[in-house]
This record gives sequence, C-alpha cells and structure tokens, in this order.
Amino acid sequence: MKTQNTDWTFFFKHCLFTLLLAPFISQLYFYFFPNPREIVSLLGVYPITLIVSLIFSAPTYILSALVFPVISRKEFSTLHIKGILVLISILGILVTMYIFIGKKWFDFAISYSLSSIITAVFLKLNFEKEKS
Repeated sequence: MKTQNTDWTFFFKHCLFTLLLAPFISQLYFYFFPNPREIVSLLGVYPITLIVSLIFSAPTYILSALVFPVISRKEFSTLHIKGILVLISILGILVTMYIFIGKKWFDFAISYSLSSIITAVFLKLNFEKEKS
C-alpha cells in the first residue's frame, strides 16, 4: 500500500476547471458543428450555466470524492488515477445529460467530457509522502 496523502487540490481544481471550461468548449463545438436546435449558447448565460452545472454535477463529484482517496492509496500510477477520475466524470456527464437534457444531450456531453479530459491533462497530480 502507498504511504502518501491524497492530493485534494487536484480533485477540486479538476471539478472547478471542468465546469468553467465546458461552456467555452461548447461554444467552439457549436461554431464548427452548427446545430439548428440550439436556442442559446452556454456563454450567453454563463453564470446560470455554472450554477446549473454545479448542481447537476454534484452526484458525480460526490461519487468521485468517495472513490478518489481509495484509488490514491492503491498501487496505481498517477496516469491511472487521473484516468479513473476522468472516466467517472465522463460517465456521470453522459448519464446526467441523458436524463436531464433529452435530445440535445450529446452535444453538451461532448463539451463537458472534453473539458474534463483537457483539465486532467493540464493539472498536475502531486502526492505528499506521509510521515512515518
């Protein structure tokens, strides 16, 4: 078993930056792949988008918060830990979007999934050694 502390700063930064970045990625996505069903861009209602995103993503982040300390103490590499957290995030995004948004869920799910992946790639996961 590893003897290191869980890096909660990575976890919270990943959650925050995923939610902050996704509306911008969504806007880029709709720029390159126009959708006639799009009523309003997420950037047009950015503060509301952030609040709704935080509420809808809460169950996924709670699940991730429960899994994160467990996997961070196992013999997984940093890359595997990031991959597991991103996988949980993407599955949570897909389920949440499908349940709450309906027909337009796939467009937004791509944006939030890409945001989660990009955020995980650029954030560094550091572990502190526990003092024996």
